[in-house]
Amino acid sequence: MNSHEIASHLKKNSCRMFKGRTCHPEPDAICEIVLLTRAALLPNYFESQADDTLDATIERLHQVLTEQIHRATYQECMHKGGTEETHQSAKDKATVFIEQLPTLQDMLYEDVVETLQGDPAATGSDEIILTYPGILALGIYRAAHMLVKAGVPLLPRMMTEYAHRLTGVDLHPGATIGRSIMIDHGTGIVVGETAVVGNHVKIYQGVTLGALYFPKDEHGLMIRQVKRHPTVEDYVVLYANSTVLGGDTVIGHHSVVGSNAWVTESVPPYSKVLYETESIVRTREAHQ
Repeated sequence: MNSHEIASHLKKNSCRMFKGRTCHPEPDAICEIVLLTRAALLPNYFESQADDTLDATIERLHQVLTEQIHRATYQECMHKGGTEETHQSAKDKATVFIEQLPTLQDMLYEDVVETLQGDPAATGSDEIILTYPGILALGIYRAAHMLVKAGVPLLPRMMTEYAHRLTGVDLHPGATIGRSIMIDHGTGIVVGETAVVGNHVKIYQGVTLGALYFPKDEHGLMIRQVKRHPTVEDYVVLYANSTVLGGDTVIGHHSVVGSNAWVTESVPPYSKVLYETESIVRTREAHQ
């Protein structure tokens, strides 16, 4: 087969095997949205381009978002260029996002303060903003969650999966995560779509807020629009590699879930959940 025949075969099989959208948000644009949002929220730390003013950054963000929201939401008419109505709807949703940038900035500030107060290794806000993967993941999640609330499909998930690849922190954009959150270290954290996390919660590496089981209907098909993931109330600490599962599971406020604990039932406020195991230490003779 020559290159033309191979290309024809691949295109035909792609249409047959992967019956997806004819048009979708562009992966390269996801990176630009993240960088522009970061530059808008933290202009004294990041610039979208060296000669850009903050006004120009925000205008460019609005432009890129409008295009990608349109691609995500109105793909069925993209091959026709869309309509005036669909373009205006995408523009309106992008405008709503831009108007919420001050709120996003406030939430990011609160996350940084919570992290500074909760992590003795942090030397200051600069270190947290410039190096902590948890802050990056939270910032992208918060932006994506606002798009979810605006009814934008696919694009928010692409944003949080971009953050997942960068940081190892997997925050579903549909999850509800409160304010003043500390994510320390971050690697391996998973927060599912229907999880609810309160305010002033500390989450360490390897924590999973997941589903206990997947309900199915009478035809054996998975029921998707149900609460599958737990609720974590205010001032809870989830230590490394703890796992909390189930849509009915509630971790009461001011509780601590210890490292490696496995929780599938609700616990009352001010609880301490521990995984008990025995470590045996044997001394050895020198040079043994």
